[in-house]
Amino acid sequence: MKKEDTQPWYKQFWPWFLISIPMASIIAGIAMIVISIDGADTLVKEDYYKEGLAINKQFDKIEQAKKLQIKANIRLVENKFSITLSSKQPIAESLVLSFSHATIESKDFELNLQQDANGNYFAFLPAERLNEIQGKWYLELAPRSSNWLLKGHWYLPSPTAVTLGK
Repeated sequence: MKKEDTQPWYKQFWPWFLISIPMASIIAGIAMIVISIDGADTLVKEDYYKEGLAINKQFDKIEQAKKLQIKANIRLVENKFSITLSSKQPIAESLVLSFSHATIESKDFELNLQQDANGNYFAFLPAERLNEIQGKWYLELAPRSSNWLLKGHWYLPSPTAVTLGK
């Protein structure tokens, strides 16, 4: 005598097993789409061609800084960036210090530097950004007139100063 299965299909193992395989691939596909949309690669610039053409202008600005023998010593104490400049000619312009994160473009920021009575520059980092500055940063120091440019990199937070320029 044969036994007949009297359980309904949804109480059986094999239909659920067969449904789970395509369902898992659908869920994995949706997860990959979400990851690819949220984690877009920001290291590649959309106008990379124009950036490549403008690189010669940047080299000219770096050469101008070398001619003027400009050096910048940058130190971070708590939330204050202190910049000491040395050069052949006195610099009395307002300066901008740009921070570019090594991998995450949305973390990039700029600080407008103020000059104190001794001719040194300084800027305060907002307190809420102190936790966000950990890691490798590319620095660019330039005047508003954009005559010259100093570049370098720095691992923050750091008790030691970094020197830009030669």
